[in-house]
Parts: sequence; structure tokens; C-alpha cells
Amino acid sequence: MPTAHHSSPITHASSSYSSSTYQVLVDGNFIHAVMSMKLGDAKDVVIKYLGAPSKLFTTRCVKDELKNMGKELKEASFYSRKLDEVKDGPDPPAPALDSIVAAVGNGNSERFIVCTQDDKLRKRLLATSPMTPVVFCHTSGLQMEPPADAEGSGVASQK
Repeated sequence: MPTAHHSSPITHASSSYSSSTYQVLVDGNFIHAVMSMKLGDAKDVVIKYLGAPSKLFTTRCVKDELKNMGKELKEASFYSRKLDEVKDGPDPPAPALDSIVAAVGNGNSERFIVCTQDDKLRKRLLATSPMTPVVFCHTSGLQMEPPADAEGSGVASQK
């Protein structure tokens, strides 16, 4: 069996990852929103919303940004440390937004679903990676902004 782990831009912390699992890239704002709204564990909330096994990832820049944001985001910072990292992309202190845009660049080859509360990031993803689905917290729970052209998108073809 070939070992493609070395060429993958994702650092896997566990061996329970499978190809039928959604890959979900979260930022600090999303983690904080899930906690603030008392929706439960971010991973469980995403799995329930998507209705399928999901693995949450983040970037080094997101972790660094959360670590430096003070007491209000301390719980989100601790939570982010449990998540696997996307290896490629800018290093801290680059903005978290740039690291997420880089992770889904080149046609979102890893087929990430991005979870964020950041309107600036959502707009930038729409402009630079329109096929990338974006999920955000709303007062009624999670909602998805469909990709610009949902036909053939990464979400529908991930399973």
C-alpha cells in the first residue's frame, strides 16, 4: 500500500482518518462562536450539521492568532491545539485569513469545507476559491453558503 502521507499538505494526528470523511478547515472565530453560542463541541456540531463523519483542521496561523488574543479566546485557543494542522501555507505571524486562503488555493485540492465567522474571509474565498463551501454559525445553528457554482463542487463529490 503506498504511503501518500509524505506528500499530503495535512499533518494527521490520528490514524482514524478515512477518505469518506469530510475535511473541515476551521478558524478561531468559528471555534469561539460555537463555544459562545453553547452549541457544543465544534467537531460534534459540524458532524451533526453535515450528517457525515468529519475531521477538523486548522492552520498554524490560526493557532498563533488565538494564542495571542487574550483571555476572551483562551478556551478557543486550547480547543484549536487539539486539531490537526494544514502544513503548507504561511507561517505565523501571517494573518490567519491568509493561511486559510492559501490552504484552499489551487482549486481546493484537499476539498476543504471552511468554517468561519469572518465576513472578510468569506468574501475573499468567494472571490478566490468560489467552489469552496463555507459554513458559519447563525443564531439558529450552522448555515452553509453554497459555492458560487454548486454543480460539481467539492462538497457534493467528497463522499
